[in-house]
Amino acid sequence: MKVKSYVIGITGHRDFDETGDKRLSAKLSSFLNELKELLPNTPIEIISGMADGADRLLVKEALKKNIAVSAVLPMPEEQYKTDFSTASYQEFKQIITDKNVKVTTLSVANIDLTVAQQQGDERNKLYHALGKYIVEQSNLVVAVWDGINSGFKGGTSDVVLSYLQAKDISAEITNECIDILGENIAVNRSSPSVFWLPVTKHTHDKKSFHQVTKRDNASYLTGLQGPYSIKTQNDMPKSLYREIQELDEYNHQYQTLLSQNKISTEYRLLSGYQEVENNNNAEILKNIDDEFLKADSIALANQKKSDGQFKLFAYMAAMMGLFFLVYAKIVASKFLLIGYLILFLAGWLFFRRSEKSKYFTRHLTARVLAETLRTQFYLTLIKRQNTSKAVDLMATTGVSQFSGASWLKQIVTSVCADKDRQTIGQTDKQKNDNMAFVCQHWVIDQAEYFDKKTEQLSSHHHQLEKIKGLLFIGSGVATISLILFKYQLVDIILFAHVDAKTFTVLLMGLLPFWLAVWELYQNKMAIKELLWQYRNQSLVFNQAQQQLQNATTLEQKSDILADLAHHSMMENYIWIIHRYHREHEPPTAG
Repeated sequence: MKVKSYVIGITGHRDFDETGDKRLSAKLSSFLNELKELLPNTPIEIISGMADGADRLLVKEALKKNIAVSAVLPMPEEQYKTDFSTASYQEFKQIITDKNVKVTTLSVANIDLTVAQQQGDERNKLYHALGKYIVEQSNLVVAVWDGINSGFKGGTSDVVLSYLQAKDISAEITNECIDILGENIAVNRSSPSVFWLPVTKHTHDKKSFHQVTKRDNASYLTGLQGPYSIKTQNDMPKSLYREIQELDEYNHQYQTLLSQNKISTEYRLLSGYQEVENNNNAEILKNIDDEFLKADSIALANQKKSDGQFKLFAYMAAMMGLFFLVYAKIVASKFLLIGYLILFLAGWLFFRRSEKSKYFTRHLTARVLAETLRTQFYLTLIKRQNTSKAVDLMATTGVSQFSGASWLKQIVTSVCADKDRQTIGQTDKQKNDNMAFVCQHWVIDQAEYFDKKTEQLSSHHHQLEKIKGLLFIGSGVATISLILFKYQLVDIILFAHVDAKTFTVLLMGLLPFWLAVWELYQNKMAIKELLWQYRNQSLVFNQAQQQLQNATTLEQKSDILADLAHHSMMENYIWIIHRYHREHEPPTAG
């Protein structure tokens, strides 16, 4: 298993003013140094199309710092080199021989590479595919850009606008002017970020933003401000800073668990899977499985600590109530007050510490990732994976807006992306074997799991309700006893100087208090919502199992499984959102 890299994509002009190369290189070097300081547990990876100009500026600075580079060519090298001069191609060859450079050629469907040998629409589609790849794979994009919309599909402005969600990456780019907003406009918390280095492009008729403002300072761009509208600010956006911190913490937790030998392979998704001959999914399945194990282990580790915190708070509250009532009703001992005060201070300090530890949020974030990867793994086996739908569902439900959770999109996209392999046909036997594996290890196993969990949690819930009922009855009996037998109870000495009346009053105060603590604990743990989630998941998987038994073709079964994946992820996200909202206040304005 590998530590998840922080991926930086580069987009920029080929033909900007070279007199500023040293200035740009210095700023890129400073930028990379800052990121390395922020990511002590996370390797950085650069994605570059290796074109002249901006692409290579960042690559050369990265290689100086021993940073890995993924050189993604938009077309086969023999075709690509026609875009370069002799000197440029020699530099290209020199760079890709570096030990830290991995070269891959982007696979693009439905493009005639013969026609694409000539300049024109078909070749431009390849550059657009490269831009789309950078948009989908990057945690952060660096743009060496003049701030003008060129209207060129796959060009720098297209990549910047698409990454900032100021336009759809699949839509044609228009010649509409870009509205660059200033510091006085609020940043959209969900927006991705671009590190922008303004430059002057040689071939533009219009004056660039750089020429008009004389602005040389690097800045950050954010989006989600509307079509063709972006915002600029000098400092790194807080949302980006949190995202970097959370990803680094995710990797730190993985390394810690790995060193403690706590990355369990018990729940490996590939367990029991026999690789079929010529399986062109092998690498992507392995990547998804590895990332799932990491996310699942991190989720379980944080869940254990988070649940422990909730239980400890409940026990401390229960003991504080006991100390106070014993002090008030039985013995006015200063030791009880001291114990009460110690528990109060310990609880307050522990609460402050728990806020910083973020076990709860990290548990939910890792669980979102693990369950998303689980569904994508099985959909990949039947060739129905669709990472864009999964990412859209995360955005629609709001889970990607959890504090510091925006990096989830990039992990899901990069791990599940079908980016390097050519399509290889499978025999009917291979397809049937994969379908049988998915039906058994996902549908049937998950149906049995949720049936069992529903039964266990329902039984436990009913037992607790019975105990709760007995407590209510006990409180009622105690009240009636005081009304009817007040004086008789005073004469009954239970121990020391404590009579039955005093003890009954103590219980009347203590039992409802403990009941309230119990209810609060159940509420915090979202037990009822969890039971609903198990029940709904059980219904979803059992219904899919029934539908699969009646399906007669692989296509029908694939449709059922794709629909199952959507509903299963939705149920997971709904429960996770319930739990997150219970523990977090809505973001304040400003």
